Amino acid sequence: MRGIQAARFVTVASLFIAPAGGLAAQEAATVEAAAKVVDLSTFPLMPGGVANGPRRLAGLNYAAPGDARGAFAFQKAALEEAGWSELPGGYQSDETCSGVFGKGGFKVSVATTPAGGKVDVSILNLGDVDPSKLPVPPDAKPLYAFPTAAAFLAQEAPAETVDALQALLTARGWEPYGEAGDVRFFKKNAVRLTARSTAAPAQGGATMIQLSSELMSADLPAPAKTLSTAYADATKALALDVDMTADDLAAFYRETLGKAGWKPTTEGPVKDGPRSFLIFRNDAKDLAYLEMRDVGDRLRATLTHRTAAEDAEIARRAEAAVSKRKADSKRQADMAAADRITFTVTVPEDARDVKYEAGGVEFKLPAGRGTAAAGSIRDELQEAGWKGDGAKPTPLGGAFVLTKKAGVVATIVYADAGFGDAAVAITAVGAEVERPAGPPPSGR
Repeated sequence: MRGIQAARFVTVASLFIAPAGGLAAQEAATVEAAAKVVDLSTFPLMPGGVANGPRRLAGLNYAAPGDARGAFAFQKAALEEAGWSELPGGYQSDETCSGVFGKGGFKVSVATTPAGGKVDVSILNLGDVDPSKLPVPPDAKPLYAFPTAAAFLAQEAPAETVDALQALLTARGWEPYGEAGDVRFFKKNAVRLTARSTAAPAQGGATMIQLSSELMSADLPAPAKTLSTAYADATKALALDVDMTADDLAAFYRETLGKAGWKPTTEGPVKDGPRSFLIFRNDAKDLAYLEMRDVGDRLRATLTHRTAAEDAEIARRAEAAVSKRKADSKRQADMAAADRITFTVTVPEDARDVKYEAGGVEFKLPAGRGTAAAGSIRDELQEAGWKGDGAKPTPLGGAFVLTKKAGVVATIVYADAGFGDAAVAITAVGAEVERPAGPPPSGR
């Protein structure tokens, strides 16, 4: 536990130690522009590495055999080969290693930590925005400025400061994108900005503004006014509570996503009980899935993104699961068939209307022949190892029950009134009657 806590501290510390410089400030990147620089969904893993969940553009988490130093060296070599440079301020020890790499204004953080005999690797694309160059209230003075974060001291109270900050950011094209406690989120293209405004300790009542950014794996827009907004990059899903109808929210996304080349697959939301949904596709066959339902006095919605490759992988896994279930069912059936006992009975030569079905056999005989035929079959089965119930033959009809082992039972039922046809039927549980080799009885 201490190792995990230390790893978290060092990872955060590494983000705030690297001095600014060596990186060109850029406008907030789009998903397409970011993918051209580095796509972590295809970034090489260490030998034996297994990703923790679906891989995505902006983040990579996986476990692999190895140690913290060796894992960090592997990631560093892979990044440097792709043209990235490690920025000052990294940290390395046997317990944890962390560092930040830059290329063309983008920053990528790397952290490696031993866990359960393996090493956990975390790589995050922090985007291409220089937090120190974002607009802040006029009374805010720089406190520190690093490639991954910047802080300022303002004289107004935290509430007034964050409101002024939001006005400045929205004027620069940053869209409000939810909040949590004293943190407000903003989005521009595929970059999410985190802005925290708190009372600064030991600063004479000043307010500290902290700004940092991260790349999002999917550019999922939100309405300007929401009751709550929460984006999770691990699932590439945007959760919303809005004061809108399902049709109004669907119309918003038809227009907003439409400008980015997305097209709905149906004319309007599809109703499915208490929920409704709408699916969008783009030319790349990526999927955006909007699901909505009323919860009290609000509409709760989730917009989820999947690339065409992810969609195909989900379909492949579903197909594989179906194939596995079929294979398992066949294997179980084959095992049951292998364990199932088969046996033969000698049908009399003068039998008629012989029918082999449902694992048994039945036939007819001339009057007066049924009881003897049933007794003969019982004796035949007992000689083959079946155990009888000791029942005695009766003139007009009856039954013999024989067992082979637990759960395997053969029953011989006969009826012979002395006139008309006599009838004999052999049925089985846990076994089945086979037609004997050779020519059929002549009476058939």
